[in-house]
Amino acid sequence: QSGGSGGCGTCGTACSGSTEVFAPGGRYTVNMGTHSEEGSCGGSGSEGYLHFNLASAADVFITTHNTIGEDTVLYVRSCCCVGDEVTSGCNDDADGLGTSMLQLTSLAAGSYYIFIDMKAMVSTSISVDVNITTPGSESDRCGRPRKIASGTTSISDNSCGYAGDYIPYRAVGTECQYSGSGSGPDQVYYFVLTTTKSVTFDGCVTGNYDSTSYVRKICGTEGSVNQPDCNDDGCSGDKACTTTSRWRSSLTTSLGPGLYYYLQDGWDSSMSSCGCGSYTFNISGI
Repeated sequence: QSGGSGGCGTCGTACSGSTEVFAPGGRYTVNMGTHSEEGSCGGSGSEGYLHFNLASAADVFITTHNTIGEDTVLYVRSCCCVGDEVTSGCNDDADGLGTSMLQLTSLAAGSYYIFIDMKAMVSTSISVDVNITTPGSESDRCGRPRKIASGTTSISDNSCGYAGDYIPYRAVGTECQYSGSGSGPDQVYYFVLTTTKSVTFDGCVTGNYDSTSYVRKICGTEGSVNQPDCNDDGCSGDKACTTTSRWRSSLTTSLGPGLYYYLQDGWDSSMSSCGCGSYTFNISGI
């Protein structure tokens, strides 16, 4: 469990200009300003701030990965601007990139400040994702997404037992227009592209799982603008819960540089006997 926010009664003042984040979070643009603080892992340049309050423990995912090409440092302090840094609460250069990521699991109830710092004084703005969700296992929700590393060629798991927290954008005329699309148990992944790529998630290779697959720019936000692609029933084969089922999903989409979330979802379990199950998706382009 990550550290809490004890001692707030005498902690001190808020960080000037900080923007408040409300659960479940989202994507925020932080304008960088004067340097005044530094984390245990660095950060001696321009900085900016976000803050959030937890009424109960939560998983919190914080990253600057959507700002390609910048060199950032992230750290989190409890209570106020000069509070204690939380356990495992500082990161510099995550996932082989110059940008940063913090995964705070079961962070205790309290008040917290996020410091977005840099290595030098730069007049710029940084895109920051903050996802705050109920504690769960890895990939269960946006607050604890599973990484798809650069060069990954496949992902495999079993979606049964995970919660069903998200549904895709299901407008008429789209590939996910059906009322049951994406209403089953779901899992959340994230990946980063440094250049424009054609990305494929091909679930036609194996499994009898009636799956729905979609990509989002912002993890917990629905809508057409936030969903570059979605697929349901993208394979050929039987209209049944079989290993050659056409109900499996497959998508290929062109994506620009930035941070993305891949959601592996299923058909409404009240309408299908295979709304969750084992799956393997072959991946290219990441």
